Amino acid sequence: MTDLDLGGTRIKGNFPDDIFRLPNLQILFLNLNSQLTGYLPKSNWSSPLRELDLLSVLDIGFCNFTGSIPTSIGNLTRATEIAFASNHFTGQLPHHVSGLSYLTTFDLSGNYFQGGVPSWLFTLPSLLSIDLSKNMLNGPIDLFQLPNSLQDVRLEENEIRGTIPNSTFQLVNLTILDLSSNNLSGAIRFDQFSKLKKLQFLDLSNNSLLSFTSSANISIKYSLPSLKVLRFAYCNITEFPGFLRNSEELYLLDLSNNRIQGRISKSDSPGWKSLIDLDLSNNFMTHIELHPWMNITTLDLRNNRIQGSILVPPPSTKVLLVSNNKLSGKIPPSICSLSSLQYLSLSDNNLSGTIPPCLGNFSTELITLHLKNNSLEGHIHDTFANASHLRSLDLNSNKLEGPLPRSLAKCIKLEVVNVGKNMISDSFPCWLGSLHELKILVLRSNRFYGPLCNSNITFPFQALRIIDLSHNEFTGFLPRRIFPSMEAMKNVDEQGRLEYMGGAFYDESITVAMQGHDFQLQKILVMFRAMDFSRNRFHGEIPEVLGNFKSLKVLNLSHNSLTGNIPVSFENMTALESLDLSFNKLDGRIPEQLLSVTALALLNLSYNRLWGRIPRGNQFNTFENDSYIGNIHLCGEPLTVRCSNDGLPEALPLASSDHDETASRFDWKMAKMGYASGLVIGLSIGYMVFSTGKPQWFVRMVEGDQQKNVRRARRRHRR
Repeated sequence: MTDLDLGGTRIKGNFPDDIFRLPNLQILFLNLNSQLTGYLPKSNWSSPLRELDLLSVLDIGFCNFTGSIPTSIGNLTRATEIAFASNHFTGQLPHHVSGLSYLTTFDLSGNYFQGGVPSWLFTLPSLLSIDLSKNMLNGPIDLFQLPNSLQDVRLEENEIRGTIPNSTFQLVNLTILDLSSNNLSGAIRFDQFSKLKKLQFLDLSNNSLLSFTSSANISIKYSLPSLKVLRFAYCNITEFPGFLRNSEELYLLDLSNNRIQGRISKSDSPGWKSLIDLDLSNNFMTHIELHPWMNITTLDLRNNRIQGSILVPPPSTKVLLVSNNKLSGKIPPSICSLSSLQYLSLSDNNLSGTIPPCLGNFSTELITLHLKNNSLEGHIHDTFANASHLRSLDLNSNKLEGPLPRSLAKCIKLEVVNVGKNMISDSFPCWLGSLHELKILVLRSNRFYGPLCNSNITFPFQALRIIDLSHNEFTGFLPRRIFPSMEAMKNVDEQGRLEYMGGAFYDESITVAMQGHDFQLQKILVMFRAMDFSRNRFHGEIPEVLGNFKSLKVLNLSHNSLTGNIPVSFENMTALESLDLSFNKLDGRIPEQLLSVTALALLNLSYNRLWGRIPRGNQFNTFENDSYIGNIHLCGEPLTVRCSNDGLPEALPLASSDHDETASRFDWKMAKMGYASGLVIGLSIGYMVFSTGKPQWFVRMVEGDQQKNVRRARRRHRR
């Protein structure tokens, strides 16, 4: 037998290493067997194997081989390809191996190897490709031996430290070099790349200790004529690399999260004619003289200092992100020539004037339309009937007026409608209840009026996770017929998933009222649920059905005219972390059953007509006086008013129980976290992070996770 192919056969159990010694065996495939376990034999690798492949694909399944790589692997003297990718191998790579004279491909990616990158790998005479990515190697990288035939070197997503060896820049046959996401350091001159004429893919991103300089003594005549992909994100770059000026094959350029200043000028980019993907986000760019790219599809200029009016890119553009800059003037109607556009974000600028009427129907492929935090005025045109792919509409914080466009009901994939902080005057949009994908509805701080309708739609708003109707003029009762159909508020299936809403090129953000202040959440966890009906004119009792919202984390019904008791059914809201019922006309006792809601970290029941003894125990032991002030018939800790035997105050204070809307603003204090554990990491601790930057360990963890998620999402999209 010369060939044995067991790949993808779903074999289970421990693999017998005797098979490695079958006579005349030349090819052995074991890949794609996720339940196959085993070890590599420590010695007697004497059969003439020329291809040993334990490769598994992450999306299909793993092989579960463990242990270390033995030095005896060198006995595979005829092997041309060795692939042990995506297993559970550990330990350090062998310090010395000889005998692999015919080896062209060596793939150990996706394991748990530690230690350095040994020099023997770079002495194999036939080796063309080496992949040690996605391990735990901590370096340094040993010197490459020259001459060398290496074409493909992948060491990304490790913990490799130290400098990049100078010998790396002498690998004249190199086509792919990926050292991204490590701890590399040192200074690199751009002209050091000048000998890599065959280089097509270069990625040094996410090495924050690296620095790059230009040589003052060398005229910029060198180039990388074969370069197609360059990624230098998070590398402390202050200028455009000189070798880009003649890289006419370049189609992807990522220089995001650096310190590049000034403008994109004609002299910087004459060789960018083939560019289709450009990311210059998170720099200090101030101007764009022209668009030197004629076939661009993705243009990301977010978080810079770009001034002037909007410069419309070529019609080929599918992604245009220019948020958080200093753009001014009107949105030009010519932007509607981008008929293939999928993502448009002009948020956080100084744009004024009206929204062009064509902006709702100029592209049937449009997925996001984000124009928040500008000074746009006038009506939102009713032109969304053909926007069948629209998922997110964010017009928050402008000066828009008039009604909501009814054509939004035709956007069947719509997940987010955020028109908060405008001057929109309309009744509650019951017709949005027919959108089965709608997850976020923000109408806060507008001029909406009237009762919340009793919708005739079957199961309206069933996917809704966040609804904010605060600071409007809504009246009437809370909607008892709509609440039962809000299924997403009830299920808890996603409680353990630390995933964020949005996609590769946009993040959803909202403002959440907590502790008497507004907090801007730049990223929204998929598990997050919030309901804010505060500062309206609602009256009547709080519906018991709200107790079914087991995944709700924030409930704010404050500053209304609600009456009756606090529903006992609130004991079922086990995920609730913030409850604000202040400034209403609620009466009765505080239900003892609320003691079972142990996730509750913030409570405000102030300025109501509650009476009796305050419950004690669990998280209620952490709430202070501020949670109860303005209820003169409450007694017991933490108040100084003692309770009599019948559970009522021994003596009534002289203060009035009437609500004083001119009273000083209620100043919350953060409750202690003794009982509020688990999901508080998404809210209570999270809000402290946003307001104080502490605890630092949580800040670092969140920032690291976000950066990794963005990078992965980008790469998935680009593939």
